[in-house]
Amino acid sequence: MQAPNRRIDPGVVDALLDEPHRFEFFQAVRVLEGLFARQASDAPGAWRHGDVVAQRIEFRNTLSLGFPPSEIEGARSFDDDGTLLDSGDARGAALAARELGHVELTPAFFGLLGGQGALPLHYTEQIVAREHLKRDHAARAFFDVFSNRATALFYAAWKKYRLPFHYELDRDERYLPLLLAIAGVPSDEVRDSLAAGVGGVLDEAVAGYALAARHRPMSAAYLQRTLSDYFRVPVKIDQFVGKWYDVPADQLSVLGEVNAVLGATALVGERVWQRDMRARIVVGPLSKRDYEAFLPGGAQAVALERMLTLLAGVTLEYEVKLVLKRTEVGASVLGEGSRLGWDAFLCTRDAAEDRSDARYELHVIH
Repeated sequence: MQAPNRRIDPGVVDALLDEPHRFEFFQAVRVLEGLFARQASDAPGAWRHGDVVAQRIEFRNTLSLGFPPSEIEGARSFDDDGTLLDSGDARGAALAARELGHVELTPAFFGLLGGQGALPLHYTEQIVAREHLKRDHAARAFFDVFSNRATALFYAAWKKYRLPFHYELDRDERYLPLLLAIAGVPSDEVRDSLAAGVGGVLDEAVAGYALAARHRPMSAAYLQRTLSDYFRVPVKIDQFVGKWYDVPADQLSVLGEVNAVLGATALVGERVWQRDMRARIVVGPLSKRDYEAFLPGGAQAVALERMLTLLAGVTLEYEVKLVLKRTEVGASVLGEGSRLGWDAFLCTRDAAEDRSDARYELHVIH
């Protein structure tokens, strides 16, 4: 099933703005980025998710020359009009009304000024003197222009190759299409065919098994683990299951025809026994509900066929063998819709073992 969109709890944002020293830098920026992205998602003409940090979060230089006790020295919040929200009530009202404008963060470990800054300490001393003696904040604001951009790029570089973080905000724009392309499902038509109707395989599921879909050759053990993980039921793969196959008419040996060489191309009969074209998928033991879902036409049966196509292609034929738990086996009662050959049983006592009578074929090779 589709995972619900995770929402940032305003209480987390309140805690961040009240006590920023309790948060790591990257964690704090991620929380704010998620908040602003969701806050603007319903607004017409909202900016792209990649612009959230640049538009809504401002990074300032610290003026402290002491050892930083935490990664973040301070945080301030403003509404859409640029008014400082200096109380918890005002900030809570802005969060509830989705009117939080932007946030100022002061990292203690990164920037041009401060004890951990890139510039010599006397720059910080001079700017501190200007602010305290002359009430002049222009010099610090000038350095903030450069450190703000540098800090935003630092965060972007940290996030770039952490793909799960991209999924939080722009799953449909970059992250999900990337994994679907790796899985070999780049076009919308193929994605729609997998997800359509009952038993559809959603994009998130395909992306989750992208590595398995690209694994070649697909081993029985790998396929078994993948199917068991997807359906959350026991799955076993039996290899080299034999079956009689009809020989095409143009390959039959006929007296008087050429190319019938004994020991090479000559063939007696109209059928041939082969073990290299068929595998058996044993699903179960299953509950009654799961068992019915895996019967032909059921949601899980449709999903199983689509997952087999995605993971192993269409070069093999599969025999699906369903195993019903013995505790779920019961006598058939007229009027309850039992189906002969599938879930209809004639019994007068509790079953002594699991029932594995139901079988059907997928990807039949004629």
